[in-house]
Amino acid sequence: MKSIKTLIATMLVMLPVVASAQFSQLGAKNQFMLKLEGGYMPFASNTGITEEKDFAIDSYHNAINFNAMAGVNLSQDWFVGAGAGFMYFHSTGQKPTEPYMGVTFFADFDFRPIWQGVMGLDYQPVTIQWAPELGGRIGGNMLLNHPDFGSPFSPMFEVYAGINWYYAHGLRNMGLNWHSFYATVGLAYMQQAFMVPVRVGWRW
Repeated sequence: MKSIKTLIATMLVMLPVVASAQFSQLGAKNQFMLKLEGGYMPFASNTGITEEKDFAIDSYHNAINFNAMAGVNLSQDWFVGAGAGFMYFHSTGQKPTEPYMGVTFFADFDFRPIWQGVMGLDYQPVTIQWAPELGGRIGGNMLLNHPDFGSPFSPMFEVYAGINWYYAHGLRNMGLNWHSFYATVGLAYMQQAFMVPVRVGWRW
C-alpha cells in the first residue's frame, strides 16, 4: 500500500512539471499559470460502510482548506495542472471531537468560456471581464494522525462551478489576459464522506 501511495503522489506532483515543459512548445495562445485558493468545506453526508469507530469524517467535521496548483492555460479557455492542499478538520457539533489535519494531491482542470461569436467570427470585446467556470479534480486524500484512524488514505474526487473576474482588462491576446480572481462552490468526495467546498482563489 505504501508503494502505491508513493507512486500516486509522485505522478500527481510530476504533472505541473510536464505541463510547464510543454508550455514552451504550445505557442502564443497558451500560458504557464499558478493558482492559489482557500476556503471552507462543510460536511454533507457519509456513504459506504462504517468502521468499528464510525466514519473518519462525519457530521461533526467541517474543514478549512488551502490549495496550490501549477499548470498550463490552453487555448485561452482551459486550465490543466496539478496541485496539493492542506485541510484542518474541526468539530462543529455537540459531539466532542479532536481537530486533526489532512493533505490532498490532485490533478485539476477547469473551463472558462470567455469567447463570443458573431456571424461565425470569434471575438473578445474589452467589456467582457467576467466568465463562468466549470472544473473537476481527481487525486488522493490522507488524514494525518487521526485520533482513531491514524493516517488512512482515500481517493478524492471533486466537481465545481463558479465565476472568474479578469481584473487585467479581460481582453484576449494581451498580456495578463488570463489573470483572475475566482469564487467556486462544488461537491467533493473523500474518506467515505461528501463535502461542499466553497473557495476563493487567485490565478496568475
